[in-house]
Amino acid sequence: MGKATATVMATHDAVLDFRVPPQPHLSRVVREGVTDFARAHAVSEDDLAHFLTALGEAIANAIEHSQASAAIEIEVRIGDDRILATVQDTGVGFDPGLVTEPSLPDPTAERGRGLPIMRRCSDIFAVKSEPGNGTAVILGRYFRKPEGRGIVA
Repeated sequence: MGKATATVMATHDAVLDFRVPPQPHLSRVVREGVTDFARAHAVSEDDLAHFLTALGEAIANAIEHSQASAAIEIEVRIGDDRILATVQDTGVGFDPGLVTEPSLPDPTAERGRGLPIMRRCSDIFAVKSEPGNGTAVILGRYFRKPEGRGIVA
């Protein structure tokens, strides 16, 4: 199964790291770990729901499209004003220049919703990839109610 570690960085960001094999059932394990981590740092349920939707899509894409057997690395950071994740694989990668701005496909389409969903649920969104060298998806959300945040004892 995957490995998770949590630390608090000198920048005052709380950090949670996962390394999980590219197996679909482990996406749930990551989402549950991130949920507990975010709630422990008083992230609102609305911000968490949007973030988890985007994160789940990023993990699903890494599992499905990377064609890698190596672990997927996921880092989640919670700062004073945002929650941010990087999902990185060592898979086949792709040429980002060939990808247009994410838009939702036709409602009858079976595929193609991952990037548009990630983009719509995130304030911060970037995809870095290179053919043969894997892909990193960076996504994040600025807190809508920062006055309600604080470490839960």
